Amino acid sequence: MVLSLEQQDAVWERWRAGEPVRVIARAVCCNREAVRRLLAVTGGIRPAARSRAPLRLSLTEREEISRGLAAGDSARAIATRLRRSASSVSREIARNGGPTQYRAAAADRRAWENARRPKPCKLETHDDLRSIVQEKLMADWSPQQIAAWLRLTPASAQGVRISHEAIYRTLYISSRLSLPSTLKTHLRSGRGMRTSRKARRAGHGRGRLRNMVSIHDRPEQIETRTEVGHWEGDLVMGRRPSAVATLVERTTRIVRLVKLDGIKGPDVRAALVQNLRGMPKSLLRSITWDRGREMSEHEQLAHDLGIHVYFCDPRSPWQRGSNENTNRLLRQYLAKNADLYRFTQDELDQIANKINTRPRQVLDWLSSRERLRACRLA
Repeated sequence: MVLSLEQQDAVWERWRAGEPVRVIARAVCCNREAVRRLLAVTGGIRPAARSRAPLRLSLTEREEISRGLAAGDSARAIATRLRRSASSVSREIARNGGPTQYRAAAADRRAWENARRPKPCKLETHDDLRSIVQEKLMADWSPQQIAAWLRLTPASAQGVRISHEAIYRTLYISSRLSLPSTLKTHLRSGRGMRTSRKARRAGHGRGRLRNMVSIHDRPEQIETRTEVGHWEGDLVMGRRPSAVATLVERTTRIVRLVKLDGIKGPDVRAALVQNLRGMPKSLLRSITWDRGREMSEHEQLAHDLGIHVYFCDPRSPWQRGSNENTNRLLRQYLAKNADLYRFTQDELDQIANKINTRPRQVLDWLSSRERLRACRLA
């Protein structure tokens, strides 16, 4: 499938906006392979738009030449009207069939195609520079590190410099053969083509939770830890796909561990509802979670338990600091390579009890149970 110029423009605009191939293909009304082929030719880097040099003849001028020839005018007379040199008009006529066969549209199209004269990149013409860049890439240096090092040590490549962007383009653009394509695996990302920085911020519907309430909308008593009953939650993963749900109360640091039968949304919601449903309302007011897909049924969870569910910002685990610190403590019992499905709920309760009965520095060396007792009596 050949994409039209309009479709190609749309593909590049959407790629720059960070949209994935499947979304682009759907919007442009083509198959995914056509989009991938277009992107792969230049490694995901949009080619610079071609433009005609001001000194070159335009289509309008070529049409004037064609009309002049039809009227029997000489090349000099046509050149005078166009304010061009007679030699330029004479060469234009000669290279396109002479006075009897000259056609403006065909001549303009031929000139546009002949103007494609790709300039060889610097790595093709400087062997020493190419060897140095290849050596540094194989040592897992980034193109930016290589470019900076060449500036600081000019004698290494006989004073020849290269920008990091030129190195990236040589790696990504398939028509540039001065560097082996296998060197792309030494880049930090390891990607075969360049992607937009916006791609990491745009989820485009896949895996995104709907109707989330931001952590920034939490009331003040949660932020200041002055009210008991507000929890932070997460999954501690073992050998995939086994996991245990962990909950930490923000004020008292009480820990609850919940056995899971799976890590998908319905499994996590069912396990949390079963484990937490019997708790007093004063001890269960809200839960703050990260944006994992295991909370896809957070609205139903909030309804079933009569609580509020809040979500952290993307890639901001420190916003659930109590839970993250507790998960580190739990790794003593819930190892990363262990099958966490083998733990029964009673065994998880025993682990939580060990944590809850220890003196904690953050609680002035009270245990979590002692702090909870003090809060309930206050």
